Amino acid sequence: MIIFMILEGRHIKLEEYQQGSYIFFEDDLDAHFYIIDEGTVQIYTKDNKGHRLELADLGPGEAFGEIALLDKSPRSASAQAITYVKLYKVSEAGYHQLIQELPVWAQSLLKSFANRVRKMNQILKKQNELLDSLKSHEV
Repeated sequence: MIIFMILEGRHIKLEEYQQGSYIFFEDDLDAHFYIIDEGTVQIYTKDNKGHRLELADLGPGEAFGEIALLDKSPRSASAQAITYVKLYKVSEAGYHQLIQELPVWAQSLLKSFANRVRKMNQILKKQNELLDSLKSHEV
């Protein structure tokens, strides 16, 4: 991702995570998002019983964590390195820099994606709670 290497600086930093390392946790307060350069990151949440619900496995070129940056809310899911991972950590200022430098990579696309992911997280939790409720009423 040469363009990110060019823009790398104070607001866009290359970071590395070993397999199994956590990048962030659900409910963390943080205003950064990430763009994967190498490796696989799993996005997950937990149900009301603490069971892990896998939402997505993301690879090179994919972004995650933008919901917290865009809406200033706590993280809606956790992120863990499934393999060795190199990624770009982008601050809010870096996000604005990307918007200015890469207009095709537009803010509206990210906001749309953020809304879809947040809704998906809520639906998955509700579905799992419903399944747990049904299981507890089985004879």
